Amino acid sequence: MSMSSQQGPSLVKLGKMANAKEFDRLEANWVDALNNPAYTWSELLPIAGQVGRQGAPQRADTLLEMLIQWVEENRGTALAFDAVRRAAVQLPSGKDIKPQLKRLFLQEHKNDPELAALMEFLLADAQDLDKVVEQAQLYAQLVPGRFATCVDFLEPGQVKGFDGAKGIVDVRFGEREASFGKATLHKLTPRPQDHFPSLLQYEPDRLRTLAETDPVEFIKTALRAQRENRYGYRELKQAMTDLLGDAGWRKWWQAAKPQLKRDPLVSMSPGSQPVFRLLRQAAHYEERLRHKFDHAPDSIAAFQIVLDYLNEITREEKSRQEDSAADTDLLLHFGNGCARLAVASLKAQEPARALAGLALHADIAARGIPVAQPNPQAARQVLTRLKDPGDLVFILSESLVQKVLLYLREALPEAWDAVWARALARSGKRLCDILAKGLLENNRTEALVEALKAAVARPTSSPELLGWLWRTRHTSGTMGRFLSGCEDLPAAQVVEAMLALLDSVGRLYGMSLEEKHLKLLESARAALATQNNRPLLSLLDGLPHQDAVRLKNILHSNEGLSSAHKTQLLGYLRSQHAELFVEVLREWEEVGRVYTTREGLRRTEGALQHIVQEEIPQVARQIGEAASFGDLSENSEYTAALEKRDQLASRATRLETELAMAKVIDHDMAASNHVNVGTRITVRELPAGETLDYTFLGPWDTDVDNRILNYQAPLAQAFMGARVGDKVDFGGDGSERSWEILTIEPAPDI
Repeated sequence: MSMSSQQGPSLVKLGKMANAKEFDRLEANWVDALNNPAYTWSELLPIAGQVGRQGAPQRADTLLEMLIQWVEENRGTALAFDAVRRAAVQLPSGKDIKPQLKRLFLQEHKNDPELAALMEFLLADAQDLDKVVEQAQLYAQLVPGRFATCVDFLEPGQVKGFDGAKGIVDVRFGEREASFGKATLHKLTPRPQDHFPSLLQYEPDRLRTLAETDPVEFIKTALRAQRENRYGYRELKQAMTDLLGDAGWRKWWQAAKPQLKRDPLVSMSPGSQPVFRLLRQAAHYEERLRHKFDHAPDSIAAFQIVLDYLNEITREEKSRQEDSAADTDLLLHFGNGCARLAVASLKAQEPARALAGLALHADIAARGIPVAQPNPQAARQVLTRLKDPGDLVFILSESLVQKVLLYLREALPEAWDAVWARALARSGKRLCDILAKGLLENNRTEALVEALKAAVARPTSSPELLGWLWRTRHTSGTMGRFLSGCEDLPAAQVVEAMLALLDSVGRLYGMSLEEKHLKLLESARAALATQNNRPLLSLLDGLPHQDAVRLKNILHSNEGLSSAHKTQLLGYLRSQHAELFVEVLREWEEVGRVYTTREGLRRTEGALQHIVQEEIPQVARQIGEAASFGDLSENSEYTAALEKRDQLASRATRLETELAMAKVIDHDMAASNHVNVGTRITVRELPAGETLDYTFLGPWDTDVDNRILNYQAPLAQAFMGARVGDKVDFGGDGSERSWEILTIEPAPDI
């Protein structure tokens, strides 16, 4: 390295002086080094630190003090404070830089008296200046009014007090307060003055004003407080409802939504409950939509982006929130893109997707956008490639299906109703309502009725449509009046179809236990019980005898009705046609039959299986082992094993015989109006004794402690056949007891 009398030694040379402990020479060249333009003061800091690490902390202290003074004189106070902060890291034990640290820290913070007291407190016995700097900077961010979070509290906090002389910070966390000193201050994390959770807690008025005047900045404030810069719709709604109330939230959201969608730094996902994200780079809303469309994973996803945008600008135009909501360049790109995707879908033998593309292309063309001219024959040509128009419902989203059907109504004025009718048969509840109203309003009632008749004839092929038919025919609107007056769709026929649907779906769910079958079953049950069963019970009122017999049999065997609903309907039918429910058998007197619950049957079958598969083989092994001991005539182990085998065989035979006679107690048996197998009764012991409950189940269900009796027991037999209000006597020879029956109901879980 060369030496220069004007510039002094090079940086490398200075470092060698420090390593060689040439401290006098280094100090003599230090001022020249600070003025040397070949390197900066920050590059000299490690050299001074090296002097301290070489066992000369006082010499290092002097060099650092000179450096700090030079920076302050030549670069200003702000950089001088940075220099003293970094000097503390290089020489934590420095003494001469302590006063510099205090003075520059206070100048940086406008000579706050509390901070002055704090520095006296921190520097009093400080050994590590680097830690003092770290703590002082943390304290400086925790002055009264500032926000902070703490690992010990879920809620954000606000600083309420600061005692610099003692180094104490008082913080309020909601309804609680805590104090932090030098040893615990590290638990606090200072938060900016626009920290969203803190503003929501302590300064809601400020946040409310921001939301009303600048919705976009409000969302950005919320996003900046999130670790992943992500904020959900539900969180936003909760915060805004707390600030503005329910009505204020709805009004705010209606006005803010278009602004949020179009802000270049806020990403807003599609859907009714969007997720907001803060973007790192600005991207205009239309640019983002174009990019999403061009990079959609498939044509249906691309079509949905276009449809959502069309629906959005239509709503905005209707509400007059914007004079020109649509971006013509984007619509042109969408329109021609949909046309290209339609052609590609047709080539790929996907006519449903092709129709979606044609429908969107035609919609955009109708807005006056100069897209490629729509082919008036395209709809008819593509439709011929679709085997069943009802498949549209399974391939496209509900909103795309609706768009395609509206397009076909315009493109095929003479044949659209047949397509709508086929789609109606496969639709869900919401689309059923839209399509049926469309057919009725356009006087295409023949197609509508034929579709409904087909649903009644084949219930499982159109379950949602059938449920819609039963619900809607009992409404007061135009559609309800039309359906209730339609002679081709009598109520009894629709109910029978609904019950057939329930039975089929119930059996299917019983075999598969699949979620989709359960949802269909629950939907059909809810549809049948519409208006709290009033239409259904009204139908039962005037039912002819023969139809009542038929309905009773259908209800008894139906696998889809809930137990409660089946009991209610059979009970109502009994009230109208009591003759159908004349008792033909007294179950408790049946010979060769053992009634039990499903759980009792399961336990007994398990007991038999345990004997046959485990106990008997184990005894057989014991017999073999005992036989190996020698003389069998005096072999007690062998004799005991044989006796146990005989006992087990006898018990297994008895259980097999009883299981062959077993029959599970069904709900209809237990739901009788008299005491029967499977009923629970409430009785009052006479005269004026205590009230008790008795349950009568099978011999394998007996639990005397809980008054669950075997229906074959003498006491249980005394109650069998009795009705509410009857007196029952039991016993004799001075031990007779009497009870009055208060209630009779099915036992739990029967």
